Amino acid sequence: MRKLRQSQVINNFFTLASIIMISVVLTLYVKYIVPNNNTDKYIPLECEKEDLTIKKVFNQDLLNNSIKDLDKGFYTLNGNLSDNKTAQEFISIDDLDVYFIQAIGVNSKGKIDKSLDIEYKILDKNNKNLEKIKRKSFYSGSILVKFKVKEKDTFKIFTDFKIYNKDLIKEKISCIIKVYKNNVRKIK
Repeated sequence: MRKLRQSQVINNFFTLASIIMISVVLTLYVKYIVPNNNTDKYIPLECEKEDLTIKKVFNQDLLNNSIKDLDKGFYTLNGNLSDNKTAQEFISIDDLDVYFIQAIGVNSKGKIDKSLDIEYKILDKNNKNLEKIKRKSFYSGSILVKFKVKEKDTFKIFTDFKIYNKDLIKEKISCIIKVYKNNVRKIK
C-alpha cells in the first residue's frame, strides 16, 4: 500500500465533509424554506379568455370565507338594469336571478348577518364609463358583478357579451360564478 501524506488525508476528509454539509443545507432549504409557488398560481378558465374579462380580488381572506356562505345558500342577489333601456326591454331581473341561482346551484336562503351580497348590473355599450376600456372584439354590453361580505367588496368581475341573447348571458353568468370559485384559494 502506498503511503499517503497526512495532509492529503486531512484535505480529502474536509472536502468530503464540505460536500455533505452543502448537500444537507441545500436539501433543507429546498424542502422547508422555499415556498411552493405552484399553489398560488392562478390559471384562467377558458370562458375568461373568450371576451374581455377583468377581475379584481379586494380581500382574499373574505373571499375564501365567502365561498362557504355561497355553497350553503347564504347569499342575496341584487340586480340593476335602471341604466340600460335595451336590457330592460330584453330581459328581466327575475330572469337574471334565475340564471345566477342555476349557476350557483343552491337556492338563496335569504339575508343573514354575515351573508354574501351579489350585486350585478347589465351595462349598455354606450355607457360613458366604459369608453376608456380597450376591447378584444365587438360587443353589445357588459356584466359587472360585485361580491360583498358585510358591505365590504371582496371580488369584482367585469365581462363583455357579444349580443343580447338570453342563452349567451346565461353562459356569461355561469362563467362569472366559475371564475369567482376559481379565485378562492384552497387552504389546508
